[in-house]
Amino acid sequence: MSKKAKKAEKPNFEITGMKVSNVRKLSETVTAFSLLGKGLGLYNLKVVNGAKGKFVAVPQTKGKDGEWYNQYAVYISDDDQAKIIKKVESMIEDEDDEDESGDDMPF
Repeated sequence: MSKKAKKAEKPNFEITGMKVSNVRKLSETVTAFSLLGKGLGLYNLKVVNGAKGKFVAVPQTKGKDGEWYNQYAVYISDDDQAKIIKKVESMIEDEDDEDESGDDMPF
C-alpha cells in the first residue's frame, strides 16, 4: 500500500474553532506557531517552505540512532493546511503592527 493510500485512510483533524497563536519566524524557510482549541494545545508546530512547497510539520526529537522522529501525528486536510499556512503568514506580516496574542482563524 502506498503512503498516499495510507494517509487517505486516516481521519483528518478538525480545525474549526482553533486559534493560531505564538507565531515566530525561526529562519527564512521555517515559522513556528501554536494551534489552540477548546481543551487542546498543539505547540511548536511549524510551517516549512520545503522543496515541494509549504507544509505544516509537527515537532520532532532526535533519537539515539541519529534519526528524527515526530513527537505526535496530526492529520490535516490539504485545504485546512492551506488555511493554517495563510493565517500564519499573515500574522508574521502583521507582527510589527499588532501584539502577538493571536487571532481567531477565519473558519
